[in-house]
Amino acid sequence: MKIMVIGCGRVGAGLARQLSLDGHDVVVVDSDPAAFGRLAPGFPGRTVAGTALDRPVLVAAGVEDADALAAVTGSDEVNAVIARLAVKRFRVPRVVARMYDPRQADLYGRLGILTISPVAFGIGRLSELLALKDVATVATLGGGQVDLNQVSIPPALDGRPCSELEVAGEIDVAAITRGARTFIPDTATRLHKGDVVYVVATAGAGERLQALLGGA
Repeated sequence: MKIMVIGCGRVGAGLARQLSLDGHDVVVVDSDPAAFGRLAPGFPGRTVAGTALDRPVLVAAGVEDADALAAVTGSDEVNAVIARLAVKRFRVPRVVARMYDPRQADLYGRLGILTISPVAFGIGRLSELLALKDVATVATLGGGQVDLNQVSIPPALDGRPCSELEVAGEIDVAAITRGARTFIPDTATRLHKGDVVYVVATAGAGERLQALLGGA
C-alpha cells in the first residue's frame, strides 16, 4: 500500500518506520525538514518538506494515488482539516486522524472520519488497570460501535467451552493467548484459568460480558 504520514513527531516517525518494516510504500510530510531526523537511518520511504494544509504539497507527496493517510501532527485542528481534505477532495480510501481532545474525536467520528484519541484511550486503560477489572477495552472500532476487549479468565470458567463467552451478534471470542502462544479458537476450544482472551463486543454489551464472566 502507498501510505502518507502527515507529521514527523515521535508518533509519526514511529508509525512511518513500522509501516516501512511491514513492506508499505511510505511518504512522510512535515513542515520542518529537521523533523525527518527522527526517522531511522536508511529509512526507505520518501520525505516531503512543506505544510500539508497546502494542496500543492499534498499533491507533490502523492495524495492523489494514496491508499491511506494518517494525520498525526501536534494540532487537532490541522489533523482535522487534512483528514477532511483527504476524504472529501482526494477520495483517499482510508484516513485516520489523531485527536488529543476526545470531544473533537467524537465530533469528527460522527462526520465519518476515523479518529484515535490517545487521551481518551489512556484514561480508560489506566482506569481499568488501577481498578483491576476483568475486562479491559484495548481498542474501539467503527467510531465506538464495537470494542475489542482483553479478558482475564477466572477460575470459575476453567475447562468451560469458549462458546460460553459468546452471544450471537453481540459478543464473540476473537483470539486466546495461552502462555507464549496466541491462537484463534474453534468450537471445541475450552478455556483455561490464566488465559488472556480477546473478545469483540458491540457497544453496550460490556455488562453482559461481565455477567458471563461472573455468572459461570
